[in-house]
Amino acid sequence: MKNFTLKFHCIFAFLLRIILVIYSKFHDENFNVSYTDVDYEVFTDAARYILDGLSPFERHTYRYSPLLALVLTPNITLSAQYGKILFSFIDILVALLIYKLVVINKSRDENVAIKCACLWLYNPLTIVISTRGNADCLAAFLVILTLYFLQSGYNILGGLIHGISIHYRLYPLALSMAMYFSLRIPNYTFVNMKQIKFTFCCVMSLTILTAVSYYFYGYEFIYESLIYHLIRKDTRHNFSIFFYPLYLSMGNSYLQFFRIFNNIIQLVLLTSISIFYSSKRNLSFALMVQVFLLVICNTVMTSQYFFWFLCLYPLCSQRLNCNLLQTFTLFGIWMFSQGIWLLMAYILEFQSINTFNYIWIASILFFLTNIKVLVNVIKVYEKD
Repeated sequence: MKNFTLKFHCIFAFLLRIILVIYSKFHDENFNVSYTDVDYEVFTDAARYILDGLSPFERHTYRYSPLLALVLTPNITLSAQYGKILFSFIDILVALLIYKLVVINKSRDENVAIKCACLWLYNPLTIVISTRGNADCLAAFLVILTLYFLQSGYNILGGLIHGISIHYRLYPLALSMAMYFSLRIPNYTFVNMKQIKFTFCCVMSLTILTAVSYYFYGYEFIYESLIYHLIRKDTRHNFSIFFYPLYLSMGNSYLQFFRIFNNIIQLVLLTSISIFYSSKRNLSFALMVQVFLLVICNTVMTSQYFFWFLCLYPLCSQRLNCNLLQTFTLFGIWMFSQGIWLLMAYILEFQSINTFNYIWIASILFFLTNIKVLVNVIKVYEKD
């Protein structure tokens, strides 16, 4: 497909997603395991509450920005599949931004840029997650858009979008340090105007969105969309290596100390990466490694979290000094270890067989696989 244009790939990839959106309705009606993400129903219910003049947080387990529920009100007024189509379209926008970023960094090498965009467009995980109705493609889009503005020299716009991305999802906050350092002037130790503009605009947009949301929905918004994500204790099974120990030790006072210790370790790692890969040319890689670490070290890890680093991988792929066989081998063992976990979880959920111990073993395997992948990627990256 190397002779096809980017326009062709975008149209083809979008149509592929639309086919899956149409199929999702059939699947949900005829199979025990739903294709549609359970969170999509939560988004839709929250949108219904907004249309009724109520708070979206009236919907139990809605713990997102009220902007998401507002954007998805056409799920009620237009079509129940609207959100899935919107997320599929956002996938295409992410691919276009990846293309533009590679063009910026590769001296307008269009063929390389198209290949990198296709890594996102045809990634089976990105296709399935968006068409299931998961909204994390919005978070990926905002992070990539922030990166695009920073790499293009539009630091004010970069700051504004970064503030929006933090309001929408907290994890981009952890990327702020690397973005800030990338704006430094070589051999200049003091704060410069680029950094000041970026920081001020980020704080301004974040503050405005938070204030407006608080005005309409009060403390409930603060708790559900912000505080909850800092103190959540998801002790049911998830990909995280920590889920089972936390499940067994529910109610013990040392859980909070564990969380603090884990956060300190993550902070040290994030700071080290921000400093070591502080140049503008290495920013994409710094963000990818940071997000990867956030995901695998978190006490909660679900499939949609993979969006956070998969959108950044295409931007770094051309500077990874490894052949196609090595790439597919790493991706293969990553998918295989994930598949083992999913099998154990399926047996527990749908066969009612106690596989908690096996799920934890699978979580350990998946964690070690992630560490292996990350170490290999860092080793083969050609740093400026």
